[in-house]
Formats: sequence, structure tokens, C-alpha cells
Amino acid sequence: MRQSISALFVIFAVLFIPVAASAPSLNNRAEKASGVVQQSIMIDGLQRSYYVHFPSVSRTPARLPLVLVLHGGGRGNGLTPARYMGFTALADREHFIVAYPNGVDAFWRDGRDLTFRGDIEGRVDDVAYISALIDRFVHQYHVDPKRVYVTGISNGGMMTLRLGCELSAKLAAIAPIAANTPRRIYNTCQPAASLPVLVMNGTADPLVPYDGGDVRFFRQRRGKVVSTQETVLFWRQQNQCRGMPETRQLPDRDTGDSSRVTRTIYGSSCPVEMYTVIGGGHTLPGSDLPDLPRILGQKNRDIDGAAVIWTFFKNHSR
Repeated sequence: MRQSISALFVIFAVLFIPVAASAPSLNNRAEKASGVVQQSIMIDGLQRSYYVHFPSVSRTPARLPLVLVLHGGGRGNGLTPARYMGFTALADREHFIVAYPNGVDAFWRDGRDLTFRGDIEGRVDDVAYISALIDRFVHQYHVDPKRVYVTGISNGGMMTLRLGCELSAKLAAIAPIAANTPRRIYNTCQPAASLPVLVMNGTADPLVPYDGGDVRFFRQRRGKVVSTQETVLFWRQQNQCRGMPETRQLPDRDTGDSSRVTRTIYGSSCPVEMYTVIGGGHTLPGSDLPDLPRILGQKNRDIDGAAVIWTFFKNHSR
């Protein structure tokens, strides 16, 4: 049993979170495959890097939307979502710029106050980094400042929620995936403005608990989060939603994925939606992220998660 778990961990490390620092040839192949280029920016004396994909054909001189996609924690970087989550190809079809920032030590300081990653002598400020990155794209790359969006998975999803708390004045909408709000920042979250939010979580997520509690990777505890219901309730209250929830089950397009999706909206004027993947695990539905059910749980294939998120984003501007 221990050997099988170890083998699965190796598969997880190789497939789900590619190691950029030790594999430049992998980076080169990924950049070619994804059509992304690497760039950098200095923040607080640290050189911060990111990958960016510009739509292949410019159809209009109008300013373009920007979607920031935050990777999960581990030993990977922005190439993982660039290759596997579906936003790169979607950017060409829907005509937006997509950027994949890299966290220091492959980790986002999402508010859980974890110390095992270190903080480069306290100089890592991921909120300032994302804020400066948005400014760069607005000023240098013709991005519409009213249509800047953030999504992310796992640690990147929790960082997305933190950005909603601290950077709402620069964002048009956010969409955390497989993530809940860190308990440490839940009661101190004070967005400066209303903010549309889409939450997409699996009820059988083995890493980030749907009902709140300890974030776990095998036996390791990685901080606490509130529940999905509490996460959504916060944003309903923040956006002053008054409508009654309406939930409908989406078509079961793949009967072999051991999961179903429900969509909940909270009134016609409430910019909050929840996609609950009943039986779903720690992954993005419909993506090309590797299927590792023994570690991550079941991946749903009834919906295209990236397309659902973009449809939500494009209906909202600041």
C-alpha cells in the first residue's frame, strides 16, 4: 500500500505539477505547444515571472479583456494551467489575453499563514505582484481595465479569493476552482467594491474540504478553510443579493465519470453563481488535467469548466 501511494505521488509530481527549474526542455516544448511566452517584472526587489498568450488574430482595435489564471501549489508554475486547463485555446476563439503568473517557490501566499514555504525574508507580496501585473497589461498591452478577471485552482483558487478581498477595485470578476476562503482571512475580508464571483467545487474533494476544515495532502495539514457554502454566502452578502437560490441539475453528458453538476444562481440581479460537482474531486471539470482519482478524486466531464468560467466573465465588466 505504501509503495502504491509513493508511486502515485511520483505520477502526481511529474504530470500535475511539472518542475520548471530542473527541466528547461519541458518548458520549451510547453511554450511551443501552448503558444505562450515568458516575461518578468520586478516587485519589491524580486524578479517575478509569468507566461502570457496573446490571441492569434487581432480582429478589432478595441482594448482586450485580460484573464489571469493562477496555478495550484506544488513544484510547478504557470505552464501547468497553460497546457492543461483550456484557457489558451479559448483565448484565441474568444479574443482575450490570458496570463499565467508564477508564484515564488511555486506557491501563492493565499492567507493561510503557512510558513513551510518560506517567504524570502518577508518580501513576497503576491497581492502587490498581481496588482502591478494588471497595471503593466493595461498600460503596455492594450488591456481594458474594466475587464480584468482572475481564476485559479487549489492554492491558486484560494489566492483568487484573497485577491477578491484585497484587489476588488481592479477586478471585474473572479472564479475560484477547487478552493474555499482561508479561515484566517474570512472575517477580515473587506472588498472595496462589489465583485461578481463564480465558485466551482467538488463535494468529494480530498484536498480542500467542501464543508470546510483542514486542507490536506495525504497526512499533511495545510491550513484551514471555511466551507463552500460560507464562501458563497460571504459574496452574496457583499453583493447585497436578495433573491432566493435557484438550483438546477445540468445534463449528465458523461455517465461514466461518477459525478453530476448542479448550477445555483441567487437571483437575476445577483452576480454570484455556484457550480457544485457532486462526487467531484480536486480538479477542473472538462479539462486536460491528468486523471488521478486515487489522489485528486473524480474529474467531471459533463461541462467544460474553462468555457463556463469565461462565459461568466464576459457577462461582467467593472
